[in-house]
Amino acid sequence: NIPLTIPEMNLPYTTLTTPPLKDFSLWEKTGLKEFLKTTKQSFDLNIRAQYKKNKDKNPIVVPLGVFYEFVDSFDRHFEKVRKNALDFLIKSYNEAKVKFDKYKAEKSLNKLPRTFQIPGYTIPIVNVEVSSFTIEMLAFSHVIPKAISTPRVTILGSGFSVPSYRLELELPNLHVPTNLFKLSLPDFKKLSAVDNIFIPAMGNITYDFSFKSSVITLNTNAGLYNQSDIVAHFLSSSSSVIDALQYKLEGTSSLTRKRGLKLAAALSLSNKFVEGSHDSTISLTKKNMEASVTTTAKVQVPILRMNFKQELNGNTKSKPTVLSTIELKYDFNSSKLRFTAKGAVDHKLSLESLTSYFSIESSTKGDVKGSVLSLGYSGTIVNEAS
Repeated sequence: NIPLTIPEMNLPYTTLTTPPLKDFSLWEKTGLKEFLKTTKQSFDLNIRAQYKKNKDKNPIVVPLGVFYEFVDSFDRHFEKVRKNALDFLIKSYNEAKVKFDKYKAEKSLNKLPRTFQIPGYTIPIVNVEVSSFTIEMLAFSHVIPKAISTPRVTILGSGFSVPSYRLELELPNLHVPTNLFKLSLPDFKKLSAVDNIFIPAMGNITYDFSFKSSVITLNTNAGLYNQSDIVAHFLSSSSSVIDALQYKLEGTSSLTRKRGLKLAAALSLSNKFVEGSHDSTISLTKKNMEASVTTTAKVQVPILRMNFKQELNGNTKSKPTVLSTIELKYDFNSSKLRFTAKGAVDHKLSLESLTSYFSIESSTKGDVKGSVLSLGYSGTIVNEAS
């Protein structure tokens, strides 16, 4: 509890000055001493999260039969392609070798080989002289050369040279290893009884939080439970020396999977100034769908008192039907604003539908009475439609 003293200061780039503050006590001026015993405060904080495994497992169907059929068809296709490729390679090579050998044996005058001669040239700057060289082609082919004479390369002024060589083409006998005809893909062993993959089911998750001090105590619990039904629960509450800080908030949601699907949710809040609740249920079966929603709220503050209620129900048992009701009551009174208002509103809506027609009925009733600046006013509204 040390008083604060702040001198008068000029704000930069402006002509404004802040007022001086002398011996200002946060402990006394803010009212902390009214509900705190001492300026030294302590608190306890606990947080705990836990996950508990579930022994159940959920199966996921895996269509491995289709995968096995694909592997078998690919293996058969590979064997066919392997045989055709080797046969084509051997046949093409043998045909080329027969033509080549026949040409060498005949050496006929009307099938003289074609010879191409590339003239020599000199590469400037580096003084490299390349002599002319020839390429002798086979008489029956424009692609396969019979012999090639490489050029003579001489570096002028150095006495270094690379002599010319003559290279002649000879097609050897092609020997295809017999193991190539036996080449196959690795064996694929089919696994037994693996049509399903089992994944562990979700377990239970819980969370606890607590905070304790001399002013307020706060407890919060949350959990997600996966048993026969999936349930989520939330609870938070507080206790305090200040009534406005006391509250209780609780929520529950569940999913039931027996005889269809049923989703239910509930939420409630209680406080000195605000109270409310919400309940909703949705049920789905093969022949019917049903839903209901109920919401209530209550507000109690010094200038406003209000009650609100809303209900919504629907089902498709004999025919699709929806029924909705809204009720609102309020009382507003502010002496500072010199304004008062008190009234109520009721609204009802009904909807029925068949294959050939549908009907709607709606009614609204409301009234208000109050005053503004000591001048009274009132009003009423009634509306019905079908």
